[in-house]
Amino acid sequence: MAEAAAPGLDPQITQVDPAKLKFDLRNFRMAEEEFGTENEVISHLIEEYDVNELVLSILTAGWLDYEPLIAERDGTVIEGNRRLAALKLIADPELRKAVGYSLPKVDPENPNARPSTIGVRYSDNRKAAYVYIGFKHINGPFKWDALAKAKFAADWVAEGHDIELVGRTLGDSHNTVLRLVNGWNVLQRARAEGFDPADATTSAPFPISHLYTALTRPDIRKYLGINTSAKEVIQPDAIDKEHTQNLLQLMSWLYGQRSKNEASIIKTQNPDLGNLVRVIAHDAAREELVANRDLAAAAELLTPSSERFEIVLRQAARACEDALAASKDYDGSPTLLDIVNNMGKTILTLRQAMQASKPDPLSAFADATPKS
Repeated sequence: MAEAAAPGLDPQITQVDPAKLKFDLRNFRMAEEEFGTENEVISHLIEEYDVNELVLSILTAGWLDYEPLIAERDGTVIEGNRRLAALKLIADPELRKAVGYSLPKVDPENPNARPSTIGVRYSDNRKAAYVYIGFKHINGPFKWDALAKAKFAADWVAEGHDIELVGRTLGDSHNTVLRLVNGWNVLQRARAEGFDPADATTSAPFPISHLYTALTRPDIRKYLGINTSAKEVIQPDAIDKEHTQNLLQLMSWLYGQRSKNEASIIKTQNPDLGNLVRVIAHDAAREELVANRDLAAAAELLTPSSERFEIVLRQAARACEDALAASKDYDGSPTLLDIVNNMGKTILTLRQAMQASKPDPLSAFADATPKS
């Protein structure tokens, strides 16, 4: 039975030889990767998308043609690359050799493990397939991560569709889609200047939320020289050459660079990202971060030294009060008593230093010559 028609998407399912179908080198599910050949796509699918598990299932239970692949008229599969990879690996020993893949041994192999044709719905172009694919991935079992969704949204907006339409398709608000698109576009600008997401020290999948959240902050936009309105899409060329070094520095702080032995300074988005934004807006703190790559040390400079002293002193006072409350459990250890004695000496020294820093109201008379 044919599925509901969509403009530009063929409602009829056509039976096609899998060997005649091609892999999508621009697949938005694999948004962080750039592929030059179909074999590179297959290798990535094997490594990252459990293709071996699907191969084993097909060899055991046979090919179930329950859902058609979506392909452009030239045979490029927009939706279903993982399934196509499994079928081609089963059917083609030369391909297996080329990508270094060994077929699992299944005995007996299901008679329908190597279908001569599979169901395909053809699309006039990518745009025609987007609504269907977007809805499917929202409601399907294998949802996109944020990076894949960002690529999908950015590609669609670049084709001339408005943010509202993309948001309705993805089931997201206008602001969420705008953030995704902005994050993707700025990531592409960074890539063009030499940033490599594969070199990041952060865990996979690539946490694009660090970037698109930062881009909502006026201080980050100023640092990058972005003059785009907060309600408009940031185009990749919105960051000029003069600010590309700032962009690469920001990407290094957010994501790290293995090749330079630089770890990401974002351990958790809250509070680290907020602290980074404030540090970037503060000249002295930013210089400290550039010099030593220590976010905590740089963030300390955001607070005046007098306030920092008060904060540290109050923290010490609370710690002493907590220790006093717990002293009922003291077991008589002489080591702990030595610690307290040393604390007492430190407190006396601190008190003397604080008193010495206070102006003496009588000091002006100390050197006065007595009247005769």
